[in-house]
Order: sequence, then C-alpha cells, then structure tokens
Amino acid sequence: MLDNCRNLLKNSDLPPPRKIRSRTSTLALLLMALAAAGCMYVKRTPDIELPTLGRPTEVAIGAANRRLTVAWREVPDATSYTIAVRPKNGLVPFEWREYTSPSSPYTIKMWAMSGMQYEVRVAAVNARGQSEWSAPVSITAPVLQAAPTDAIHIASSSSMGEVVAVNLSRQHPFANRSVWHWFICSADGLDCKVLPYRDRPSWKYFIEPAMQGKRLSVQVDYDKEGVSYSATAVLGVVGVGATRTLTTHLYDLQSSWVWLRWGRARGGAIAPLGNDLLVATPHGRFALVRSTGEVAYLEGNVPMNKAELLAHPDQANFRLNWFRVADILLKRHSAGRYELFVTHHYFTGACMRFRLSATTLRQQGSDISVSPEWRTILDAEPCMRTASEQAGGRMLTDGSDHLLVVIGDHRQGEYAQDPASHLGKLVRVEIETGHTEVLARGLRNPQGLTRDAAGHLWETEHGPEGGDELNVLVAGGNYGWPQVTYGVEYGRKVNVSQAEAVGLHDGFIKPVFAWVPSIGISSVIVNDERWFPLWKDDLLIGSLDGQALFRIRRDGTDVQYVERIEVGSRIRDLAQMPDSRLALLFDGGQVHFLRRSYAHCADEAKQD
Repeated sequence: MLDNCRNLLKNSDLPPPRKIRSRTSTLALLLMALAAAGCMYVKRTPDIELPTLGRPTEVAIGAANRRLTVAWREVPDATSYTIAVRPKNGLVPFEWREYTSPSSPYTIKMWAMSGMQYEVRVAAVNARGQSEWSAPVSITAPVLQAAPTDAIHIASSSSMGEVVAVNLSRQHPFANRSVWHWFICSADGLDCKVLPYRDRPSWKYFIEPAMQGKRLSVQVDYDKEGVSYSATAVLGVVGVGATRTLTTHLYDLQSSWVWLRWGRARGGAIAPLGNDLLVATPHGRFALVRSTGEVAYLEGNVPMNKAELLAHPDQANFRLNWFRVADILLKRHSAGRYELFVTHHYFTGACMRFRLSATTLRQQGSDISVSPEWRTILDAEPCMRTASEQAGGRMLTDGSDHLLVVIGDHRQGEYAQDPASHLGKLVRVEIETGHTEVLARGLRNPQGLTRDAAGHLWETEHGPEGGDELNVLVAGGNYGWPQVTYGVEYGRKVNVSQAEAVGLHDGFIKPVFAWVPSIGISSVIVNDERWFPLWKDDLLIGSLDGQALFRIRRDGTDVQYVERIEVGSRIRDLAQMPDSRLALLFDGGQVHFLRRSYAHCADEAKQD
C-alpha cells in the first residue's frame, strides 16, 4: 500500500520540487506519512477560480487507530477551512458532520465504524464567503483485528424486547481494555447506528421502533495493549414489531411509527399536508412522511446561515445545540400552492436573530417542492449574543393577513416586560409588511399555541424548576415573568426573604393550570372530536421530561382533570391529521401516529 500511495504522489501533477514552497513540501511529506497508515488520494484537479476564493485541492485522508487525518493544498487568502465527514453507506441519514480548522492538516477523533466507508470534503473560508467544496474523497475505516466470537455477552433484555443490555466478556485476554465505540446494526451490517461515545465495557440501549422486529447485531471497537479489536454479537430479532397499543381512560390507541433519525439534535416541527406530514428537522431540512409510512427528504433548507456559524472561530460560544427550527405553519392559497412559514434562529455573523421567514411550497400529485426564494417577515428584537433553548416560536394564523407568534425570553428575562422588545411576548405580525403589535407579555418559554372553537387562545409555557403553565392569553395581558412564577431557579432554594412572594403568582394573570414538578411541557392542540368523540373539547398537550401525552378535560377555561398517557419519549410537537391520526414528533426524529383501536370503532358503530 505504501508503494501504491507513493506512486500516486509521484505521478500527480504537483509542481516540480524546485518550485514547491516549504508549506507544499510539508504537505507532500504528510501525504506520504498518511500512506503508511492507509490512505486515499485524489489527483490535483484544475483550480476553479471563484469570484472571491479558490478551493482546496489535492485532498488526502488517512486513518489509523482512532484518528482520521485530512490534508489539502491551502488557498492563499483563506482564513480557515471547513472539513465535512459523512458515512458513504449504511448510516441514516446521510448528513455531513462539519469541523473547522485554521490550516492543513486536520485530525478528527475517529468515530468511524470498523470497515465502514466514509467521505470527506474540504472548503476554504474567508471574510467574503466560502469556496465551493473540493471533490469528495472516500476512505474505508481500517478493519480491526477480529475479537473472539464470545467477546460480547448479551446480559439481559426486557420482556417487551425494547431494551437490551450488552457487555464485553470479562474473561482473559479482554481485561484492562479501552472501549471506544459501540454500534447497533441490522444483522447484514448495512444499517448501523453509532451510539453516543462512552469509554466503558457495557451498554444498555433502547431499540428504536424502526429497528424493532428486525434481526440485529451489536459491534464494539476497543483497544487492548496497543492492539485494536472489533467484536460482534447477534441479538436476533428484537422488539415488538410495527405497532403497539397504548391504554387510556376512554380509548385504546394503536401506535405506529417512522424514524427520520437526526441524532441527538432537539427541536423541529410538523404540519399536516393532506394525509402526509411535513417535517422540519432542528437544523432546517424538510422531509415528507407519506401516509404509507415512506419518508422522502426534500430539496432546500431553512435559511439559517449555519455554514458561517460553523466556520466562526467562536462557534462554541453561540450554543450550536440550541440553534434550531422552532415551528412551521402551512397556509393554503390555491390548489397545490401553500405559503410555508418557519420560525428559527439565524446567525448574522456577530449575533443571533430569532426570525420568522416564509417561502412557497408547491404540490403536484406526489411531487413536493420548497422554493429556494425565502423572505424575512420578522427579526425579533434584540439580536442576542447566543441561541437559547428558551426560544418559543409557535405560530397560528389570525385572519387572512396576520400571524400570531409567541416568542421566548431567550434566557434574558428582563426583556419579557420591556415594551421595546419582542422577547417574552405574544406578537401579532402582518404577513405582507412585517408590522408587529405586542398583544401580551411576561412569557418565559412558550412551547405551544392553539385556539379552541370559542376563540380562547391557549398557550403552554416552561417555567423554571417547577411551574410549567397552561395559560389563556388575552390582549393586553401580563403573565408575570420574571416577577412571578410557581417555580424556582435551577439548583437554588428559595431565600427566607422570598418565601412569602414565591409561588403566589399575585399581581399578574395566573395560569389556568400549572405542573409542579415540571413535565417539560411542549406543544398543545385541540382534539378533533370527529375522530375522538369521547375527548370532545379536550386539549392534548405534549411533554419532554414527562415523556407523556396529557389530556386536559375542561369546561370553558376551567380545568376539570388531567389524564397522563405514557408514550416513553420526549414529545416535541403535535398535529391532528385529516385521516383521524394524531401525529407526535419525538426528539431525535421519531414520528408516532396514534389512532383509536378498531375495537372502539366497532363498538361506536354498533351504538350508532
């Protein structure tokens, strides 16, 4: 292999030695060093001269043990480089993982699965923009030495088959090992999930619904006295199949699901499009979940300026994990033509905007397209130093010309009472002009917004530690944050001097209902009584920490009781489908559909 890589370098069109600058000489030596570990090299392609910046060429990658090293010919006026890596086969979704480096080469901690193929691409960045990507190059992660067949032991599994616990054998010679990655795969090895990094010899894992009912295997890559091993064990068929039953007070529900798999990112939103479901991922991609269960990703992204954020030298200070899409809303204009509204973060280069954007979505038969022509309707004031999980962002239409948007305080509580700020407010926005009117204030982190048949505007809101709220919003209302709350600050007990004031919520509009301790409240919808008549006029509320669906029986604006329906995952958004299904978006990209069991349908038909 070393001779082959040297020949590639020798036969490439690198300048003659006497014309090579010292940096290029260093690059050539590095490429040869990479060849010793296993490398892939792309011959120099003609430079593509862009208006502002050329692109890196002569990209080479090498992998050894736990490191992936990327080298390239540098661009003279570049200030930094973006390196992107993704699996070429097997892992879903096929999304790039991006890194930033000031210069060549760049070393990435190896997260590749033994024997898996990966692609790498490089782009140059300066103050004027980013070059187009260099041509991707591919590499196969080194195949590690095979461990004995009994190296992995299946410790246990739940009676439902949804949770498995596995560990490496404790027998010699596998003591004192260094574990570095776990994977769970289909038995053929073509569909694998990289589990979060933990350097330990055991793992307890929930089998995702998309993988349940399939023949699965577990693989772990680890080190022992300087030698790298890969161990595999077959789990067999795991899980309960494609559906399960949820028992509630009035209905048994049949649950089915699809898995979009966007990893650990949180956020995103859903909106019905006929009997299909439009899904926005946390970082701005769109997917369509067909009524048949098929998933198709659409062209086009929400304009968030993510590339500049990733290339920024202080990107860690901007809280990338909270940089997200908050909500989507479809407004039908004519057959096959919709206006698509999105609330999301936008990186300006110096600060974070919370933005309301719009574009056109077209539907022609089964073909869906999102226009790349976006317009900004609202930039919330002020522009913030970082993104925040307290973004809010849920929307409703308000007549034909306006939207209602609830915006969180972004961890800047003082703005919730500031009349000059949009943060911590219910805002009415004119779609055509972007003109705004603040209707209510004193909100902390609004997660849901809906309107019932009587016109009441219901809002769900995260409190601090304790005190999640269900509110009825009225024009001119002040809901008290940060002056009053039923919760307390995280990690703090109430001071004695505050004991009489905290928890009373006096002087402001009080919640209709509050949860202490918090449930991590999320989206809210009004039940469609055509499909769930025994839930007539009830509110359905999702929860994150509670991992449950809550049914609120009410009389007008008075809450009669609350039923908790366990679902076992963090519910980010809810939607009622025209074909009777309830759609639940879980963090991580799982979509569940709930419908009444057929037994209930038959019983009601007999009564009718």
